[in-house]
Amino acid sequence: MANKREAKAIQFLAKGNSIKLISRSQFLVRSQSNPQKWYEVTWQRDHWRCECEDYLKRNVRCKHVYAIQYFLAIRDITKGMQDSQNEFTCKICGSDKFLVKYGPRHNQSGTVQKFYCKQCNKFSTNRRGYERMKNQTMTVVCALDLFFRGISLREVQQHLQSTFGIDVSYVTIYNWIKKYVELVNSYTKDLKAKTSDRWHADETLIKVRGRQMVLWCLLDSETRQLIAQHISQNRSKEDATILFKKGKKSSKTSPRQLITDGLASYNDAIQTEFGAKNQAPRSNRRTLHIVGPLVGKINNNKIERFNGSIKGRLRSMGHLNTVEGAKTFGEGYQIHYNFIREHQALNGRTPAEMAKISDEKVNWRQLIEKASRTKGV
Repeated sequence: MANKREAKAIQFLAKGNSIKLISRSQFLVRSQSNPQKWYEVTWQRDHWRCECEDYLKRNVRCKHVYAIQYFLAIRDITKGMQDSQNEFTCKICGSDKFLVKYGPRHNQSGTVQKFYCKQCNKFSTNRRGYERMKNQTMTVVCALDLFFRGISLREVQQHLQSTFGIDVSYVTIYNWIKKYVELVNSYTKDLKAKTSDRWHADETLIKVRGRQMVLWCLLDSETRQLIAQHISQNRSKEDATILFKKGKKSSKTSPRQLITDGLASYNDAIQTEFGAKNQAPRSNRRTLHIVGPLVGKINNNKIERFNGSIKGRLRSMGHLNTVEGAKTFGEGYQIHYNFIREHQALNGRTPAEMAKISDEKVNWRQLIEKASRTKGV
């Protein structure tokens, strides 16, 4: 979940006409309270500085700085979209030296580049995972990114209209989110994280169409990787066991310590999944179950803060309508949290980088393209 300043920046940036480019290191950002006033944001000594009162008094990133950072992120994604059109190899022979452009191809999926391979005399099209989408690539990526940063569907709709001139309903945007979260999740769930010896487990209540349901989460202490999650109706041993099974499948190793609250279901599930006979590759060591509430160096604060972020994001959404929608949100937020969101505690890196899943920070576009290639979409 974006902090308050970041959320405000994305909200007024979504309305359009909020930023003027002066130079590579100098921008003007419109005041949110007074549309006639502009604040100067400049790059000085390795960070952005703003002349607004919030920045000068508190010496923290203000919403105008966040607006510039997101503006530049959108620009980088746009450039990546353009570059990706040139990164193509023949699907028949795998060569990129004998390909020549052979004009565009128009169909219900939109316009795609057509190529002819002089080596194998075959035609190919440059598809990137956005097939059967009338409004492709940049709009889909922006919709996904904005939504999981904390912007409502209707605000995303407004942003797409003001920025790209694309008028789509919020229902269509939700269908994009559902489609591509499912695609990317099918790819990322098979990636194994290199986690630390200490995991945190906790559960929190979420509302699905007015009914209370339980969201279980499993977090790695060192990498901040959200290892697994599970949604259920009860706090039973069976549900806790499902969470730990998912965690074992997603991690290369099992933990030496597992910190939870006092819920009895955890103890039974830990004995089932992390007992000596199930402890591979540490078959001679049992996982130590540490029960909170705790103070000092060993505590469950990290996952409780994560649950606070989930709660904050859900408040901005209003409510979840279906269990399926709750699962889509949970999977998408896990992708955003692990692969896309930078963490200050990790010096600007992502949990996926720390857990050796990704060599570098990636965005939704790159994840969609990787998932499409891997799953053969």
